[in-house]
Amino acid sequence: MVQWIETLALIFGLVLAGLLIVVPRFGPGSRLLLLMLLPACASAGLSAFGERVPGLDPADGIRLSFTLILLSAVGGLLAVQAFSQRARWLHRTLALGVAGGLVVLLYAVEPPYALGFQSPEGYLALGLVGYAAALFLLIVSVIVLAGLEQTLRGVSETVRWELKFLFLGIGALYAAVVYMSSQTLLFAPAGGLLLKGSISLFHCMFLVSCTLILVAWRRGSGRARISVSHGAIYSSVTLLTVGAYLITSALIARWAGRWGEVGLPLEALIFLLSAVVLTALVLGTGLRHRTRAWIRRNIFSGRYDYRHFWLEATERVRSIDPPPQTAAALADIVHRALGAIDVSVWVRRWDPNRLELLAATGTITNRLDKEVTGVVEPLQSVSAPLTFEEVQALGDWAALGEFMKSARAALLVPLVSSNRIAGVITVGPDRSGRPYDNEAREFLRALSGHAAGEFHKSDLLATLVAAKEDEAFRAFSTFLLHDLKNFASTLSYIAQNAPKHQHNPEFQQDAFQSVYDTAEKMKRLCNSLKSFSGGLAANKRPIDLSQVVRQVADTLNTGLGARLELELAPLPPVMADAEEVGRVLQNLILNAREAIGEEGTITVRAADRGEQVEIAVADNGRGMSREFFEKELFLPFRTTKSGGLGIGLFQSKKIMEAHRGSIRVESAEGEGTTITLLFPKPPAE
Repeated sequence: MVQWIETLALIFGLVLAGLLIVVPRFGPGSRLLLLMLLPACASAGLSAFGERVPGLDPADGIRLSFTLILLSAVGGLLAVQAFSQRARWLHRTLALGVAGGLVVLLYAVEPPYALGFQSPEGYLALGLVGYAAALFLLIVSVIVLAGLEQTLRGVSETVRWELKFLFLGIGALYAAVVYMSSQTLLFAPAGGLLLKGSISLFHCMFLVSCTLILVAWRRGSGRARISVSHGAIYSSVTLLTVGAYLITSALIARWAGRWGEVGLPLEALIFLLSAVVLTALVLGTGLRHRTRAWIRRNIFSGRYDYRHFWLEATERVRSIDPPPQTAAALADIVHRALGAIDVSVWVRRWDPNRLELLAATGTITNRLDKEVTGVVEPLQSVSAPLTFEEVQALGDWAALGEFMKSARAALLVPLVSSNRIAGVITVGPDRSGRPYDNEAREFLRALSGHAAGEFHKSDLLATLVAAKEDEAFRAFSTFLLHDLKNFASTLSYIAQNAPKHQHNPEFQQDAFQSVYDTAEKMKRLCNSLKSFSGGLAANKRPIDLSQVVRQVADTLNTGLGARLELELAPLPPVMADAEEVGRVLQNLILNAREAIGEEGTITVRAADRGEQVEIAVADNGRGMSREFFEKELFLPFRTTKSGGLGIGLFQSKKIMEAHRGSIRVESAEGEGTTITLLFPKPPAE
């Protein structure tokens, strides 16, 4: 049964290798994956057909299979690193060199079984070299498995769907390697005992692995690419380093425990002291940043994870947020990316020569002035980060030099947007003790360009908001002026008719009431100036539009007399602001009064039109040209009247829109004008 499984593993492995040669769908790691597959195939074939090889001792066959598995594990490590695009030739050479050295030693050193070493049943003794090879396999397996987990966690959902079976297959194979090597490490190093059955277990898992990789190859598009973030590598390195340190500490404690009794548990004391030392090292800022710098130099092609920090900057450094919040996010990103403790962000707000401190981190947080001057002028022609020596090379550097000293800055980064200095960033020294290189400065230049644009947009947005507020105030003031003009017209009509009807008690009563109503409206209008930002239609309630028409007509009737006719029908209530609707009707009736002259008439009709209630103001005056009422009628400051402001119908249209209603105009020159207001009925309960 085992022989059949090993034969199938050989066949599946060769088929998969051929497919990867013809169609490498796994990107740059496809060909390197052959370094894992071909030695594993050879190992499976040797176990399946080794008995038929003349002169091959079974023990030598097992040792050869173990050697091929060792080479297969190293090949898989190189392939996985190629998938994540983080392998370098130095690491490949080192891994291959160690594996090659172990292979040579396995055959150069006489094995214990050849010297008559008595192995337990089911085990084969490989000696100290075999023990070292098992330890090497365990380390390689842990690195590969941790890398697979970190890589899969950091990729997109599409890439994970394409490659998950590939990584699952590789992980299954290395799980078998972990089992095999851990069994060897359980025994004394001198014997290097290898469980023979673990070789067959590896071949069974190799068959499973090939099947899973074939599934991944079939569903793969060949376009999926993996990019491992710096954070994933830091986590993996930290995990491996801490684990190795603790294992080493335990071994040293076990060895020291043999010295004899000293009155306390020596093993526990040494282990606990080593744990304290480890904690101090992990918490040490300098060591942590030096470790990160080493990883950047030796694992990645660049020092900085541009993609990660750029995505974070686009999410957190935004013009829609308050400038202090944006500056705090920017300072935090620079601090974490470069390892600088002291970072400050200064922005030019209102005074073009003055910088305001918006955010600071580190030891300078409470030691900086809130504002500085004399810093912007020397930077007008600078766009790249500057060191203190480069600042001294500028013409006027005294103020900049003092500024950098107070901020404890190793670099001064101008924030330039549209050839305008929007602010500066100061960056303290790198805690690893290394000076900032060209890559760090390019990183800061790219980041500062984005930040400068966001701060510039924030200023423009604030200016735009101020302009809009000013425009709104001027528009409201214009509306206010127009309403006051209508009130003045009402009072003027009363004054014009007073000489003719001053002895008429009915006229006097109507005139006094109109004057009183107009004065009250003027008071309410002036009071509304305090809350003009509240918007239109703010006091809607169920009202009878016919009643509103009568109130407006009573106010204006003193000046119009019989020329104002009302044709009102019973109307259902609508949701509206009675005062604003009255203002619209007053606009329309006064406009009609000027259009009819001394002979015409004005008719106000009210009707129920099913889903809408209609109020129409019609006159038989001079009318308007079709071009004017189609293109300019509702635009502000457009009018056909010699003394008009061109605001009334614009204001009326805005009020109707606020009530979710509409306004319709019909007019012809020499025939008159009809303006209809349409109000929606409230939904039936």
